[in-house]
Amino acid sequence: MTLPPCPDRRHTQVLFPSSAEEAAILASRHQAPYLAGASAAQLGWSKNTGWPAKAISLHALDELQGCRRAVDHWSIGALTRLSELTSNRALCRELPTLHGALLGVGAPGIRHLATLGGNIGFAGDLMPILLVLDTQVDWMQGAGPLHQSALSDWLSQAPEHALITRIRIPLPGPGRQLRMEKLASREAFNPPLLNIASSWQWQPFAQAHLAAGGAGLAPRRLRSCEQAFSDDATLIPTAATLLPLLARDLPEQAAQPLLPIAANLLLDQWSASRL
Repeated sequence: MTLPPCPDRRHTQVLFPSSAEEAAILASRHQAPYLAGASAAQLGWSKNTGWPAKAISLHALDELQGCRRAVDHWSIGALTRLSELTSNRALCRELPTLHGALLGVGAPGIRHLATLGGNIGFAGDLMPILLVLDTQVDWMQGAGPLHQSALSDWLSQAPEHALITRIRIPLPGPGRQLRMEKLASREAFNPPLLNIASSWQWQPFAQAHLAAGGAGLAPRRLRSCEQAFSDDATLIPTAATLLPLLARDLPEQAAQPLLPIAANLLLDQWSASRL
């Protein structure tokens, strides 16, 4: 049973599990959200003037911490703070576009609190670049087993109250080029209006991974645009050819001024990948 929200955060009961398994069980049992850095959670609850009756603290779970290089990917615990990732020289050297995206998340104080798992859970600024990197997430729900899913699949059907435990980011192959650009508001602390990320590979065959996100825009892969670029390596796109494809991928933006901006950002990234 989901308890009604509390008008005052002082009335929220915080539970402290001793393991990830216990955390997932408690969240499912009480229909309660997770707390890690809580940078996004507190802002959202304050705006909605409703605090949860119960919340699950993940602070003491060392098993969800850490960043290490595996053979073909980076394995990052969901509770790893963004500031820790920006100071990891090996990670930043191998994934410089991700490094730039990390530095673009809020102020240094926010990055010191925010976690990678929290950014995913709240569909934050990092989602487009993580999507084009073919990121995988490990997760558990209730008393169930550990699962692994592509981040794109997770977004399309995220299980309720599931706990992300680890994020796995594959290493880009030779010749793969990554790009990311944000259209931001001048107002402080507002999420970007539009965030476009892309991954391009032209040899031995054309392959494009494209994604978008932003304020009020659920992050997603741009499948129609991807197919057009991947089917024809000789394609020379224009805003006119991209707009109908983007309208399919972002139907809620079809008649909005952000759609032509998205087309221009994609064109810029395509041009840079061909140099």
